Amino acid sequence: MRFYTSVSLYLLLVTAVLVEHVATIQWLGLAKSSIVWNKRSKCVQARKQGLIERGIQCKICKHELEIMPHVAIASQVAMTTCQQTFAHRRWNCSSIRKAPNYTPDLTSGTREQSFVYALSSAAVGYTVARACSAGNILSCGCGRVPSVQAQGDFKWGGCGDNLLHGIKFSRSFCNSPWMRKKTKKTVEGVLNRHNNRAGRMSLRANLVTQCKCHGVSGSCNIKTCWKGLPRFQVIGEHLRQKYNVATEVMSHGIKKQPKLLQVNVQQGLYQNEDLVYITKSPDYCLPNPKVGSIGTVGRRCNATSDDTDSCDSMCCGRGYRTYTMKKEEQCHCKFYLCCYVKCEQCWTQVDIHECK
Repeated sequence: MRFYTSVSLYLLLVTAVLVEHVATIQWLGLAKSSIVWNKRSKCVQARKQGLIERGIQCKICKHELEIMPHVAIASQVAMTTCQQTFAHRRWNCSSIRKAPNYTPDLTSGTREQSFVYALSSAAVGYTVARACSAGNILSCGCGRVPSVQAQGDFKWGGCGDNLLHGIKFSRSFCNSPWMRKKTKKTVEGVLNRHNNRAGRMSLRANLVTQCKCHGVSGSCNIKTCWKGLPRFQVIGEHLRQKYNVATEVMSHGIKKQPKLLQVNVQQGLYQNEDLVYITKSPDYCLPNPKVGSIGTVGRRCNATSDDTDSCDSMCCGRGYRTYTMKKEEQCHCKFYLCCYVKCEQCWTQVDIHECK
């Protein structure tokens, strides 16, 4: 860990640099693809969905063809999780659906970009790790048995998620566009590789001990445990918390080996697991294609909330409209004998609030 004194920071030539409008999470476009990964030629076809040719992603695809269906699954997982995680905020991650053609909110080095890069990197590691332990990838199997001695009435065993293999592939695949000679030592490359690593580290931080009981009639006389990954929504929430406290950085003015220095040095040096960004985000209140904002006009809000989904926050002080909608739902349900439940249909009135 390196620290900079206030004197040395004062002497450094520091310039804020906007990241070029290039995205290397174009591969998330595979979520829209119906490619059957049975031939290496499919890797060339996948370039239309965002697989990057110059960053050796196509080469990785051809060499690790059996893993590519799980990369496609990772793209779907990342998209869904991002939108669920930010559903009740001004920026609701809707722009991720534009893959492989992104708007500036995901190409200009914003806090939002840092989250999506980290989430995407984590999604690849996650799906590959679980596919290995499920026996769906021939080149890998169960994860390593933990080296620490079991503490409690259990023994290590079972088939843990192969996080080592998942992280290794994620690093290779997601970082590949930034490992070429022309991109490795760019500000953009340093920024995105850092956030990719933060995403992978979130997987290690959220490993849980999972167990299975053995014994007569489930007596659990013997318990076998292993290390596994939780639901991916847990990873998304972990990274959302990192997003909330992400560190703004500036580029040190050295072309050959750029470094990212904190804007606010009072916070202390950021760590490898922290998200970093180089461009301040807009408020996302009004439509502005130049910054990738679609605005919040027409978005639903919560009139009784004090959180990010509140009408005051979501509508940016513009006010909101309220209308009543009838909602049909099952009610007065009764259980009959052994086999079925019978319910009545009821109508209730629900107030809906939308931003002006």
